[in-house]
Amino acid sequence: MKQRVLQLKKRYEHIIMPIALIGGFVIDIFTLNQIDQTFDNAILIAHLILAGVTICLLFSRGTHFGRKFLTEQRIRFIQTVMVFSFGALFSGFVIFYTRSGSLLTSWPFIVTMLALMLSTEFKKKYFARLRLQILVFVMAVLSWSIFFVPVVIKKMGPWIFILSSLVTVILIILFFLLLNRINEHRFRTHRKKLIANSIGILLLFNLLYFTNIMPPIPLSLKFQAAYYDIERLSPGYRAQYEATPWYIFWNKRSRSLYWRTGEDLFVFTQVFAPTKLETHINHVWQYYDSTKRHWETRSTIPLSIAGGRKDGYRGFSKKESLEYGLWRVRTETPNGQTLGIISFHIKPYDNNIGNLVYEEL
Repeated sequence: MKQRVLQLKKRYEHIIMPIALIGGFVIDIFTLNQIDQTFDNAILIAHLILAGVTICLLFSRGTHFGRKFLTEQRIRFIQTVMVFSFGALFSGFVIFYTRSGSLLTSWPFIVTMLALMLSTEFKKKYFARLRLQILVFVMAVLSWSIFFVPVVIKKMGPWIFILSSLVTVILIILFFLLLNRINEHRFRTHRKKLIANSIGILLLFNLLYFTNIMPPIPLSLKFQAAYYDIERLSPGYRAQYEATPWYIFWNKRSRSLYWRTGEDLFVFTQVFAPTKLETHINHVWQYYDSTKRHWETRSTIPLSIAGGRKDGYRGFSKKESLEYGLWRVRTETPNGQTLGIISFHIKPYDNNIGNLVYEEL
């Protein structure tokens, strides 16, 4: 029986990892619901601890404990556990960071996270390298603290991001001290490169944040749409839009809005924020100048938000002074990180406008 299991494993080994990767990613989508939930953070913290412990065990090779405990079979098992934890961590980060930011502006950061997640499965042999294991762990700790600290502090912004970086520095220093205690000779051999590379990772993440490439985690955009009219209800809102033809099934609301002088157009936004986190977002109304071929900001309208509502904060902005042509509204944090973008064409009012529909939000 054991021999048959080994034969099956060898025969289908090339598809086991891809299936595990897709399955794990799908499981994460359904199990990781909200960034401020205790269960979600407990899963990520458990994987961080597991990854750190396995690195420490592998780092003990060459010591008295390592020679006694680390057989080849145990080393392979520990490496598998480590790679599994890294894969789970970065798939979780991909999910949270993708929900948070617009792909149009945040794609370099999200692609990097996705590449790390995939590499833990398809380039498993590279994770046997000691220094790479530690540097990926540094990146995982930093990626986690970036959203965990704002959730705990109930605030976000540049200073909170810097605080997240400092928390990472403290945790990594403690981790390096532990590695030094486990195997002083090996740590001294790699110390300079580890410290230099860790500083490089911290500087890179800060560069991505302050150039607004990093998604504005822990906020996440849940819904955004443009409307002809929005009415406040108790509770909720009632909004009017033009329905698209039945064959445009992927978008029920028309992106062509008919406007006449003196009337308003509305953009409605639904944003999730962790419990008790208070901040504000901006609706940046931009018009595309086809002559100059660039977007011109015409209005920046702030919206205050308070976290804690499961379905997210709901609010809207409106604009009267418009021009015919292509418009977009960027939903941004105060320091310019983009949560989402909605674009639409504004056309002269037509009495034969299509099917107007109301929906409750």
